[in-house]
Amino acid sequence: MSPKFPIRGIVTVDVHPRPSEPPGVPLPHRFGPPDATPTRVGYSPQKTMAGADLNAINPAPSVMISDTPLAVSQAPARNLSLEHYRIDEQIQLPAPDAEGLRIFKGRRYVDVPDGGVVHVVTDPQTGLYRARLPSERMPSGPTLLRDPKDLLWHPLKAFEPFTFALSATRLQAFATELDFSTARAGQDHVHRYANKLYVVIENRAYQVLHDLDASSPALTVMRIVRPADPVAADPDNVYVATRPGRSEPIAFDVLDGWMGTLVGGAGGMRRNAKPTEAARAADLIFELQALDLEFDQAMTKGEQLQNRWRALKGTDGEPNVLEQLERHHQRELSILEKTLSVHTEQRERIVAARGGTAYRDKVIMLQKGRLLTLNQLMIANDSRQLLDGPIFGGPVSEHPKVAAHLSSKLVILKQRQAIADELQNKWRLSQSELSGAAFEPMDLHDTVAFWVYAKSRMFVDTEAEVDVNNAHARYLGFCFGEVTFAFRAFDSIPAQARIALLSDLLDQTSAIRVSYENLQLPSGAHHSRSREEIVEAIRTFEGTLEEHLNRFHHEQEKTSTLPPHEQPIDFDFIPAQDRNQPSATPRKMFRSKHHGVYKIRVGRPRRTDAGEELIDVINPHDPAEVLQTYERREGEWRRQIARQEKNLATLTTQAEQLLQKTDVHLNTAWRDENAKRNATSIVEFLSDRADDLTEVSRQIEQAPNPGAVDTATLLQRLGNDSQRLLNESEEIRVRLYKDPAYLSIDRVAYLISHGHLSATRTHSRVQLGKGNKKDFLDVYTLNDRQTGTTLWHAHFHYADKDSPALNFTAKGGHLKTLQQSRLGTASQRRDEQAGRAHVRIWREDIDLSTAQQIFQLAS
Repeated sequence: MSPKFPIRGIVTVDVHPRPSEPPGVPLPHRFGPPDATPTRVGYSPQKTMAGADLNAINPAPSVMISDTPLAVSQAPARNLSLEHYRIDEQIQLPAPDAEGLRIFKGRRYVDVPDGGVVHVVTDPQTGLYRARLPSERMPSGPTLLRDPKDLLWHPLKAFEPFTFALSATRLQAFATELDFSTARAGQDHVHRYANKLYVVIENRAYQVLHDLDASSPALTVMRIVRPADPVAADPDNVYVATRPGRSEPIAFDVLDGWMGTLVGGAGGMRRNAKPTEAARAADLIFELQALDLEFDQAMTKGEQLQNRWRALKGTDGEPNVLEQLERHHQRELSILEKTLSVHTEQRERIVAARGGTAYRDKVIMLQKGRLLTLNQLMIANDSRQLLDGPIFGGPVSEHPKVAAHLSSKLVILKQRQAIADELQNKWRLSQSELSGAAFEPMDLHDTVAFWVYAKSRMFVDTEAEVDVNNAHARYLGFCFGEVTFAFRAFDSIPAQARIALLSDLLDQTSAIRVSYENLQLPSGAHHSRSREEIVEAIRTFEGTLEEHLNRFHHEQEKTSTLPPHEQPIDFDFIPAQDRNQPSATPRKMFRSKHHGVYKIRVGRPRRTDAGEELIDVINPHDPAEVLQTYERREGEWRRQIARQEKNLATLTTQAEQLLQKTDVHLNTAWRDENAKRNATSIVEFLSDRADDLTEVSRQIEQAPNPGAVDTATLLQRLGNDSQRLLNESEEIRVRLYKDPAYLSIDRVAYLISHGHLSATRTHSRVQLGKGNKKDFLDVYTLNDRQTGTTLWHAHFHYADKDSPALNFTAKGGHLKTLQQSRLGTASQRRDEQAGRAHVRIWREDIDLSTAQQIFQLAS
């Protein structure tokens, strides 16, 4: 079909109605049910983390376009009063529900003025309730709205449209040269061509805009405009009264077509002197429909920008179109947030007009729309950032820009998390129901890790010849990235290993936080602020791990066989993948010891030509880079060490420098011990320095020595200092583990296995409670073997008085501080009655293996 230009020839266009636009509805609802899949280009659960190919854009799905039939089932034309729709009063109906509906055998009935009751159904065109006769398939009665004051349903008669014919003379200045005589108008009687809207009056075409302020649910008002005027240039085809240009308001009449109308009131309709509740409700419904239309138009423009991005991919125009996309997504968000705000502020009126279920579905859809749009905003933002190259591959001068980008991204991710929390906690949606909204909770933790590393790179001391502290800060950033990378695999590993994994990750995270707290910084208040921000972010992640541990421990039905740190962590798994992505490469999660501390690692397993199994641990910030390779030695996974051979003179100088620092390292460790800092951090610090001494000793032994230099004394000093650091690290660990105020079954198990504790049973099968709540209690003291001081109490509960020692009730063995034990269960009950419920944590519960060792020590 071709609009004809009398002078310039013919231009071919496709003019068709917008999909899913019901007949006669001027302002369609944009959103469907909450589980509907959005049709928006690019709305897919994409990731924007390391490893995701943000430059790859999937092709748009194929769409088949066909003409929409004009024949539509219409409601029968009736002008019956509300009295004709009243039902037999002898029917016994249930009382109205919270929405004012009497539901009987699946049908809805409402109370109307004068004591009557009518049967109503939802009008598919407006979403409002209309009266219906029993013999009707489609409702023909008046539209009804509920008045919150009298709780009755009244006909919607708030507007009186007034229209008149427009003369050719009056419209002469607005006419265009387009010819739509062979083109079919849309179901809203509007033609679409070149992203503009047109109507035909007396065989002449006129450009029109939506007049949202003047329209109402009863009447859609358009504005005829002159194409050359600024007012006609609106990209969304919306009339803005403040823009220059003449216009004529029009409305469509079923019998007479497009007619002129007055806009003294809304849409040219004369208001009653005193607005009724029905009028206010009608205004509200129209406002919502107008917002839906505005978002619908914004979505159309967004699709155009997405297509333009594809066309400009790899060209100089790509940065500009990405900036436009970002601004456009911000506009979409503002529309969604305004619509959501109206729903929040006008909840009662919307529920009265549309029903509680429709209200719930719409709010959920709006929130899902925000999730999707925020995701699109991140994709555009990340894509623009990646135009400058890999996010962590630039020079030092680019580091602040990268950190600022990730800070902005974190703001968006936290918004998404807050929305998801509301959907899950308030609206009871499951995690799987959020997957269609491109929400993955792990994305937040990944980006926090990227941000921590980016901020850590900025701790640069420009005056230092060798910036050791900056290297240490970047190393800590890598370590935190490893923790979040392992946490991402949480749902992919065996359920029985999850508590052990979380326990180890929590210890690693706490050690990293303490290391940041003690990190030596370059001068400058901004560096101190950055460290505070990093520490707070890591502490928040610790809280996440604690929440997971407590929840999974609470759900655990049986007493664990081993303490968490002794449970094996060595298995293969397949990482979770998004839809439409290639199969994931298998990974291996394992526990390895380095610098005297066991840590969780995730890597890619492989085999050498000789059949030896190796694991490549990848950089959490760059999946293409292998950080370390691990091999199986002495029954454990151990890191392969790259040998850097040096001459003997260089090694001797290096050894002397290391030996001079031994006492400094010990003083640092003792200071940290006095401050009760993380034991794992202290052990790792001293073990790392001991390993340096051991490594230089090995290289001296293997270095060529043509001059027969005597190195025996130096090697002995290196060995002694290395062992001294290791011994002191272990003694500090034991002293900190004996803190009686800290409850941890892992610490108790470690102290028992290394011979530092004794145990004594002080109470045997003491009856507690009565009847069904009766059980029997054994109490053991756990004592410092060296001093005899009691550190903790171990309580074991039994269902029967003669139950074997190991048959205590499920999770019925737990540690107590001495103060808790003295207060007893009566104090706990008093706390619970006062609202101070005792919250047991996962560290308190005693596993079967540790329980057996306690019983053996006490025997």
